Amino acid sequence: MNYKKVITAILLVSDGSVNHSYFQENFSIEKDDLIKIFEDINTELSDNNYGFYIKYDDKSSDFVTLRTISSDLAEFKPPSILRGLSTPALETLSIVAYEQPVTKLKVSEIRGVESESSLKTLESRGLIEKSGVLDIPGNPNLFVTTNLFLEKMNISKIEELPLLGDYFSNIEEE
Repeated sequence: MNYKKVITAILLVSDGSVNHSYFQENFSIEKDDLIKIFEDINTELSDNNYGFYIKYDDKSSDFVTLRTISSDLAEFKPPSILRGLSTPALETLSIVAYEQPVTKLKVSEIRGVESESSLKTLESRGLIEKSGVLDIPGNPNLFVTTNLFLEKMNISKIEELPLLGDYFSNIEEE
């Protein structure tokens, strides 16, 4: 099997980073060998003057564009995964981001309407995920944002989200 071709294809079609465990389990490949493959691919991409490379750390990898051309891409970037989300889905995403981990019931209480459909949409787009269950009767699922959400928001951790109070000029507005 040509690991370079298969790994690059998987990274191209994935919507966000791929955990190294996926490659290791599916291809019976050691972590050091996987990193070597990433290095080889990056060398080939650089040698052939491509505008992207594989960004990887100890846990996951993804294709990213070179910083040197990011400003050139501003007018050509494809629509964001956030584009096309309905207002209810965006409201739900905001609640999950600021209240996480949060249950479906809590999201619905905050919004004042049932939010199951919006949660399913956000989960299917990879922006939120179930992170466990709350230890109360019924064991409701807890939802949190994903690494894809952080990437799309251009932040590295959830604490970098702006404080909501910063958008209001006085306490009554907030």
